[in-house]
Parts: sequence; C-alpha cells; structure tokens
Amino acid sequence: MFKTFFLSELKYTLKQPMVYIFIFIIGLLEFGATVSDNVQIGGAIGNVNRNSPYTITLHITIWCIFALIMAAAFFNNAALRDHNNEFNEILFTTPLSKPGYFFGRFFGALFVSTLPLVGAYIGLFIGYWLNSVNGWIDPSRFGPFYLETFVNNYLLFILPNMFLAGTVIFAMANKWKSTVISFVGGLVIIVAYIVSGSLMSDVDNETTAALSDMFGFNTYSIETKYFTPAEKNTISPSFSGVLLWNRLIWTGVGIIILMLSYFSFSFKKKNKKVKKEKKDASKRETAFLLPQLNPSFSKATNWQQFKSFFYTNFLSIVKSITFKILFLFCIIILVADLSGGFEYFGLKSYPLTYKLIDSIKDNTDIFIIIIVVFFSGELIWRDRDYKINEVIDATAHTSFISMAAKALSLVSIASILNIFFLGIGIIYQLLYGFTRIEIDVYLLDFFYDNLPLFIAFAGITILVQVLSSNKYIGYFIAVLILLVWEIVLSILDLNSNMLDVGGGPSTFYSDMNSFGPGVKGALWFNLYWALLAVIALLIAGALWNRGSKNSLLSRIKTARKEVPKSYRSVIAVATITWLGVAGYVYYNSQILNPYRTGDEQEQLMAEFEKKYSKYKDAVHPKVTDARYYIDIFPNKRDIYVKADIQLVNESNETIDSLHFFDGLGWDTTLNIPNSDIVYKDSTYLYKIYKLSQPLLPGDTLVMEVDNKYITKGFQNNRGNTMIVKNGTFFNNGEILPTMGYNEGYELSDKNTRKKYGLEPKERTPELTVELSELHNRNYLNNGQSDFINVETVISTINEQTAIAPGSLIKKWDENGRTYYHYKTDTPSLNFYSFMSAEYEIATRQWNGIDIEVYYDEKHPENVEMMLDAVERSLAYYTENFGPYFHKQCRIIEFPRYASFAQAFPGTMPYSEAIGFVINLEDETENNVVDAVIAHEMGHQWWAHQVIGANMQGGTMMSESFSEYSSLMTIKNITENPMKMRQFLKYDHDRYLRGRSGEREKELPLYKVENQGYIHYGKGSVILYALQDYIGEEKVNLAMKNFLEEYRYQKPPYPTSLDFLKHLEPQVPDSLKYLVTDWFKEITLYDNRLKEAKYKKLDNGKYEVTLEIESAKIKSDSLGNEKRVAINDWIDVGFFMDDDEEHLYEQTRLKFNKEKSAITVQLDSLPIKAAIDPRHILIDRVYKDNIKSLSLEE
Repeated sequence: MFKTFFLSELKYTLKQPMVYIFIFIIGLLEFGATVSDNVQIGGAIGNVNRNSPYTITLHITIWCIFALIMAAAFFNNAALRDHNNEFNEILFTTPLSKPGYFFGRFFGALFVSTLPLVGAYIGLFIGYWLNSVNGWIDPSRFGPFYLETFVNNYLLFILPNMFLAGTVIFAMANKWKSTVISFVGGLVIIVAYIVSGSLMSDVDNETTAALSDMFGFNTYSIETKYFTPAEKNTISPSFSGVLLWNRLIWTGVGIIILMLSYFSFSFKKKNKKVKKEKKDASKRETAFLLPQLNPSFSKATNWQQFKSFFYTNFLSIVKSITFKILFLFCIIILVADLSGGFEYFGLKSYPLTYKLIDSIKDNTDIFIIIIVVFFSGELIWRDRDYKINEVIDATAHTSFISMAAKALSLVSIASILNIFFLGIGIIYQLLYGFTRIEIDVYLLDFFYDNLPLFIAFAGITILVQVLSSNKYIGYFIAVLILLVWEIVLSILDLNSNMLDVGGGPSTFYSDMNSFGPGVKGALWFNLYWALLAVIALLIAGALWNRGSKNSLLSRIKTARKEVPKSYRSVIAVATITWLGVAGYVYYNSQILNPYRTGDEQEQLMAEFEKKYSKYKDAVHPKVTDARYYIDIFPNKRDIYVKADIQLVNESNETIDSLHFFDGLGWDTTLNIPNSDIVYKDSTYLYKIYKLSQPLLPGDTLVMEVDNKYITKGFQNNRGNTMIVKNGTFFNNGEILPTMGYNEGYELSDKNTRKKYGLEPKERTPELTVELSELHNRNYLNNGQSDFINVETVISTINEQTAIAPGSLIKKWDENGRTYYHYKTDTPSLNFYSFMSAEYEIATRQWNGIDIEVYYDEKHPENVEMMLDAVERSLAYYTENFGPYFHKQCRIIEFPRYASFAQAFPGTMPYSEAIGFVINLEDETENNVVDAVIAHEMGHQWWAHQVIGANMQGGTMMSESFSEYSSLMTIKNITENPMKMRQFLKYDHDRYLRGRSGEREKELPLYKVENQGYIHYGKGSVILYALQDYIGEEKVNLAMKNFLEEYRYQKPPYPTSLDFLKHLEPQVPDSLKYLVTDWFKEITLYDNRLKEAKYKKLDNGKYEVTLEIESAKIKSDSLGNEKRVAINDWIDVGFFMDDDEEHLYEQTRLKFNKEKSAITVQLDSLPIKAAIDPRHILIDRVYKDNIKSLSLEE
C-alpha cells in the first residue's frame, strides 16, 4: 500500500508544471551565480573556487530557505488534495492501510520537494560547461568537482531540511485542512531560524546557535568559520562534529512531529457539535411588502460605501487566523531580538530610539510585507471564493471605491502593526530605565520610510491580483515584482531607486544629525511611488472583474466602452502628475546628481589605469606647508575652500609639469604660478599643467587651490554624509586634488582586473632590505608629502564649533559667523580632518596637555570615562615610549553614518554609534570604549611620530603597535589577569575569521599588506603574547628605541625589518624561535588536553596527571597547512572555578613531542586544568585545551 501511494504521489506531482518551474528558478539562479559576478550569493571570494565544496554547500543551505515555499506547495497538496477534491469521503470508505496512505503521501511529497534543490546542481554543471565554452568567468576560478560534496549536501542539508519542513507543513495541513495554515507552517520554521540566528551575535553563543539552527546554515558557517581558502576548496561537509549533532537533533524533532501527526490522523470524519435551536411555536408565516427605496448616489453615498467596504475588509483581515499567527510571529521575533539587548563586543548599548527602530524594521518589516501581499489576494478574491461576488458586484458602487477601501485596509493594518511594534520599543526602553523617549522620531521614521512603502506595495499588489487569472498566479507575480525583481536589477546592474518598488534614499537617523541628507529625496521618491500606487488602484478599478469571470482582454475592451470620461480624466491627471514628479526625481537623481553603476565604475577605473598609468613614475614635488581658509555652511550643506599649498622639489630631477586628479563632486580650480593647463580630461578628472619655469631641485612653489562643494537637489541614494547640517566631518584628502597619478583609483581585485585585461596588482610593494625609491615614501601619503606644517582659518554658523588640526590660536565672530584659527604645534603627517557641529565640551588638563571631549548634548554618559581613558593612555605611553608633542588631545563625536574612530594629529573623531552610546555604568575594566580610545591614542606615537615605508609590513608599526599599546593600558587597570583572555578572544576570532576570507594571500605579520585581520587581530595577539614571554618592559624598550631612532624622520622611512633589529636583542636565545614563528612565518598551534586525572596523596596534597597533545602548524599563503616538529615553551595551568576566572597555578613547560604526560602536586584540588590557560597562542580550536579534573580510578 505504501508503494502504491508513494508512486501515485510521484506520478501526479511530476505531471504538474510546478515542480519543473521550481527546478528552473533555482537552477537559473545557481547558473547566474556560477557564471556572473553580478549575482552574489556568497562563498566564491578571492581564492575560493566557484565550485568549491564550501561554495556549493553555502549555496545549498541558502536555497533550502527559499525552497520552503516550494515544500509548502508539495506537502500541502499531498495532504489536502483528496480533501479539496471531496474525494476523501469515497476513498476513506475503502479498506486502506493507514500507514501506507499517510507515509506514502508524505514520503512521495518529500522526494519531490528535494528535486528543485537538485536543480541547483543542474544549474551549476550547465554554468560550468557553458563557461568553459564562452569564457564568461576566468577558468582558473573553478577547481575539481568532488562527488562527496553533492552526496553529503543531499544527505546533510537537502533531505533533512525538506523532511523537517515537510513534517511541520504536512502535520498542520492534516490538522486544520487549510492551505493557508499549511503555508503558515513554513513561516514557523523561518521564525525559528531567525531566532536561532540572533544567538550568533557573540562568540560565546556559537554552540547554542549551531545546535538550534533548524536548517544547519549557521551550523555550517560556525564549523567552517576558520577554514582557510585551501580548506574551503577541498573539504566537503562531513558527518561529524556539531553539524552531525544538529542534523540528528532536528531530524529527531521531525520524526516526533511526523509520528504525532500520524497518530492524530484518522480516516473518519469528525462530527461537529451543533447547537439545537428552539423553535418558536408562535412563529407564523406572514406576508410583508418590500419597502419603497429611494436610491441616492451623492458624494455622501460614496463615502458611506467606502466606509462600509473599508470596515468589512479591515475586520476580515483582523479576524483571520493567518493574520493572528503572523502577528504573533512578529512579536516573538522582535521580543527575542530585544531580549538579547544591543551588544557591542560583549557590552550593551543604551536602548536609543534609533536602535529600537532599526531592530523593529529588521525583525518585522518582512512579515508586514507578507501580510500586505497575502491579504491583497485574499481581499480581491474573497467574494469569488465564497461565491457572493455576483451579489456584491450587482450593488450600485464604483469599482474604484472598492479598490481604494481594500488598499486602505491593507495600509491601515500594516501601519497599525508598525505603530504597535514601535509601542513595544517604547515599553522596552522604559523597562530598561531609559527615559529619553523620542515619540517624534518614531513617528517621523514611520512617515518617511514605512508608510510610503506600505502604500506602494498595497496599490501594486492589488493591481497584480486584479490583472491575474487566479489568486496564486497573483501571489507568484507579486513575489517576482517585490523580491525577484531586485535580483534582476542586480544582474542588469541597474541601481536606480525609480525601478526598485518602494525604493528611495535612506533616512538613516542619527542623534546628532536627525534624519540626515536623504530626507528631501525620500519625500520626493515617496510621492513618486504613492502616485504610482494611486494610478494602479485607478486602473484596477477600471479593469475590476465584476460579475462572472472574464478574461483580461475582454475586461480591457469593456473598460474602453464603459469607463466614463470623468474617470478617464482622473487617470489622466494622476498619470500626468506622476510623470511630472517622475521627471523631477529623474532630473535630480540622474542628471543633476549622476551616479555610476558598478559595471560602469569598474570600466571607468580600468580605462583610467590603461590611459594614465604611464605617468605612475612621473616625478612631482612634495607638500611641505598648507594653509587653509574654509567656510562651512551646514544648513545649505555647502563648503568653500581656499588653500595655499607650498610645494618643494626634493628630487634630483627638474620638474616641468604637474599632474592632478580632482576629487569627485568638487569644483576645483588651481592657480599655479607660471603655468598653463595643457590637458584636461573631465571624464577621468585628470589635469596636466605645464610649468613655463621648471622646478629645479630644491625649488619652492606656492599653489593656490580654490575648491567648493555645492549641494544640488537630491540624489538617488542618501547623499554625501560627510557634509551635513550637524556633524560635518571631512579630511584634507577630500578637499585637495591628488598630485600625480592616483594608484588608489585602480582596480584591486585580481579577478576583476583579469576581466579587463589588466595584470595582477601587488597589494603593497615587496619588503626589501636594500634602500630604494620606495623607502622615500611613507605608506600613508605615498611620496606626496612627509611631515608638514598646517594652519587653518575655518568658519561656521554661530551655533556650531569648528575644529581643525593644531592648537586654537584665535576665535572671533564676524558677519553672523564664528571663525577659528588653528595651527599645528609640530610638523605632522599630511592627514587630518575638519569638523563642525553643535558640541558640548568637557575638558581636563594633564601635565600641561588639554584633554577635550566634544560631544552631543544627548550623549554625556561616558564623557568622564573617556577623559580618564585619554589620561591613562598619556601616562602609560609617555612613560614607556616617549613624549607627546601636541598641546591638546581631542575626542570629537561625529554622526553614526560610519562606525569607527580615527586618529589625526592631536584629534580623534569618534562615531556616536560606538563609545558614546555604550552602557558603562557597571563596567570598570576591560571595556571596548577604553580600548578604542587607547588604540587611537596609540596612533599619536605609532603613525603620527613614526610611520613605515610604503611596502610590506608598514601597518604593523602603526596598527599592531597601537593595538598592543591599547592592550597594555587595559592590562594595567585589570584586577583579574584572566579578564584579558575574554578581551583577547575577539582578536583571535578576528584573525582566524579574516584568514578564512583572504582574497589573495595571507602573509606573515612582518610582511602584512594592510590586511586588517593580520595587523589588528594577529598583531595584537602576538605582541601581547610576546610581552608575556619576554617581559612587558623588554617589548616596550624595543619599541621605544625604535621610535627614538625614527621619530619624525623624513625619508628614508623605516620598515618592519628595522623594528626587528631593535626587538631581537631583547629576546633571550631560548625564545629566539618566537621571532621567526610569530613574525616571519605563519604559525598556529593545535593544543589538546586529552585527560586530566587526580588522586589525593597521604601528605594531603593532590597529584594531578595530564595527558597533553601539542602540535605546531605552519601554513602557506593559501592556507595549506603542515605539522612541524615542536620544541616550544607552553603554559599549563589550573582553575579553581568552573567559570575559569581564578587561575590557581600556572607553570611554563617545554614541549618537544606531540604527546606528553605531566604529573604535578598541588596543595589544593582545582576544578579544571588547561594547556595555554590564558589563550595567548593562536589555536583554531581552543575548547579542547581545557578539561575538568576527574578522580583517578
């Protein structure tokens, strides 16, 4: 019997076009991801092959999520087909086998539901084969196929995921006999997936997240987070580890659900309880006359009809079980996300209004859109489904009134939901004790962003349903328009928001700058989409299928005859108005503020290099002095700059021409004495000036720069966020043209370069011992300047404070504006910023240095702690590294359009999104706010006093040293040394994850090529470990000696080799191997504590025996690893608590073989033992370093 129903299910489903449509859709998307860079799904980055096991698995896990809607269709059909066809009453009277029928239907649907996902394999193979013929993608980006990749993906992801989804959907369909409810079952799984995904916000939650993910997507991501490119290209997902446990757990859950459904399933039809009605004995049939009606068709009547339609539609949505379930899902997801708080590196942020808004949007918008799309179909087709459409359509009302009422009910429901969730946000803030509730921000964000989106979606989806021949085709088309259309736009590289339904500039809220520069554009785009929605409703009213069902063509013919002229006039007026608005939006976003698509930008950069790279080695003078006159007009978002730039020919050659590359969006005029412009390329912004009097070696020239940025209209996106009404922040690189050929404008990705026929580009020039021209260029300014003098006169509106590099010499008011005169106290790098905003200022003095924090009045909470952090940094760095040469030290808040802090000479801009909004009330040590400030303060020594040559290793001496300096300040205020392990875990994770996504090649620390994961993550861990091995004072002495030799030195600039010359004498001979292993090679460790036994001795002490495996691993640049002989000193320690906060005893032992047995005697019995207990060595799997002690039997 099982075989009969299983095969019949297969035969029936495989005859339907649906399964082949689904196979085609997924196959097409996978094909696009295989042969096009415009379809980005993930996985194939840099050195990771397009068909690597990692890429294929990542794609399959993503397709499994998309396949839920397909699975819902198959399992719903299997469960309800007999019921919907009313064949069940006949079929169930025959002698059927319950297991055969139930499981035959289920497993038949299960097999079919996996076929669309197999379509991904088909798309991949077709893409691979066609690419080999047509060469769309470089063949070197493909590797060998592994059979186990496809088999294991099917058995680990496709089959288990469809099984679990099927059990939920099949069970709900059998229980409630409703197609809608069964589709809701798919949403149950999506909700669970989203909730489990929220657990990944912190490193400590990863195991929980891995086991709780129903799809295994996060599980696989966690298992492979430290995979190198070589491992991603060769290792298939396997039946082991947490992935296997995840699959077993959720398959077990699916079996339980399936069996519960089986036992509750019955062939018998359940009797419904019917209430007995009492007959009224006195009831008699009476004749009556119909009342005389006086129909009225006034505006008042239209209004009454509209209200009646609206209330009916609105209540039908609210009373729907589907709506209630979706509403409940939204609440669950939102509350689950909020319960985790707003975490930032282990700390919690204050629940600011914009954070609540972001969380609400991220967690509920998709469900609100689902509600709009789903109920657009329900409202349009409800009357026809209940077979009352001819009665309703026969009543005297205009179709547009009905359409408008349906649209308003959808918008109202969506709006009420959104406002309700905003209310949850407010309650959350109050429960948190946060009383700065900004109702206006909540409401304005709703009107700027959500409401227009709801209006656009409602109008368009209603029109789609009216034009469709049935509800489900309407749903399919709506999903294509709202979701798949974005993928199509991406493939076609069309970025205009005029084509993306509901699209427009972001109104990204900032406490400093409110809704920012995107508001004007957002309002016009909103009007554009709202008018289009009105037109859609008018057309829907004209083509509404009243009465019996007619084809779309016949409805169009009828509309031509029967739609009155007044109605056509309304459509015409609405269309003309919309075209006028569209023209204005197009003019502003495409003509007044043109933008380039990704492909256009790539093409431009490739052509720029081909055309002008011949000037790469042209000799040009260096900037030695700069004097600025800057006027900032925040309300207009305009800036006017005049600058006198002194140039000196420091080369040995005569310079007869000057080359410049202008900044995008700026109107730049140069006044160069005794010169003529002989070449100007407005496309590539390249200019060449011919000097009538060439610059001889040592000659000086003063160039005048007249530059301005004028904001014009609005843009397709948010617009320029550097120049805003409150919180303007730009640096000298934006306001001055680049001198000489700009290598920063070249394409960098090797695969993209190959596409345009360009040779691979070295990320950074190779490190060399012999002096060369490269040693005369620091990595920041690349030969354009060294340390220079800077002076600025800057003005802004009276309400704001303007800040420039150096000490404030003078401040005055003139013509309703405030002027500031700044001058640097010492020659500085030609890298500095200018800022203007309404600031509160907190000040403090330390040894004659003014410490200042410029902050927004809404963010005073952490200001005193910031002053403390600056003071601690100054004290430690001046004691250990040398003097601070500026008279002031400023932290300056800027809007959250970026989330970083940055160091300029004596000033450190700091985003409002990080340090200013982190709750530090209960944090006295090891907080990231102190660490970031200490890092940026470190740059006042490491970069702004000494900077490396423009070659490999340069950023080690700035970023790694600053990160180490930061760690030392944190270490010195940390009462419990074990707290540093918690702090360092993020650096370990940053390095190991970063090398997993390396696009070109990983390099040793001393050859780092501005790779953040190396100079931040690895550099901080290595230098911290080094001071632990040889002593903090010795590392600091090496750094101090290096700094004293090269402080403010002009060319030649030092390299990492120069630092190692200072370091090596401080390292004892027994530890010299550390310099090679940690700085010059890529070294990892694989330490494992296999056994930890103890026994109590007669003398009252405890003898602890440890079985340890210690391995040292060397890696090449692609992540190919091999074990090497170990002869290293490694710590072994013991914890007195389960939380591993009390390190009872630690000893450093030498390990010279992979397996060792160690026996020690201890006065007290520890709880746990560990190898490398403070996690100062780079170990990909650290959990196996620690083990609880057990009694020796």
